[in-house]
Amino acid sequence: MAEISTEAQLATFINVFPTKPRDQQRLVDLIVKAHEELIRHRPGYVSGNVHRSTDGYQVVDYTQWARREDFEAMVRDPAVAPHFAPIGELTQGRQCAYDVVYSHAGEGGTTHE
Repeated sequence: MAEISTEAQLATFINVFPTKPRDQQRLVDLIVKAHEELIRHRPGYVSGNVHRSTDGYQVVDYTQWARREDFEAMVRDPAVAPHFAPIGELTQGRQCAYDVVYSHAGEGGTTHE
């Protein structure tokens, strides 16, 4: 499970993939397949989360790694190309590395009476 904390010394990568509503579910399926079959088994992998926008125009892939170098090694490995190629046929994502600078957890949700 993702741990979003300023104290967690993790490398966070957020990939934003523009898409069309007709292609959104296929894109989600391809990214989840890449996580299930390959990415989650790589050294240094901590967590992955895939989000789809409610308007159908974006998919976001949020991954955490023990070290930035672990992520970079995964991307350079020729074994990932067969998983990433179909994604590249649908869209060109924008990838960026992030540091968590603020995180706050709420009180636990809504109370229903």
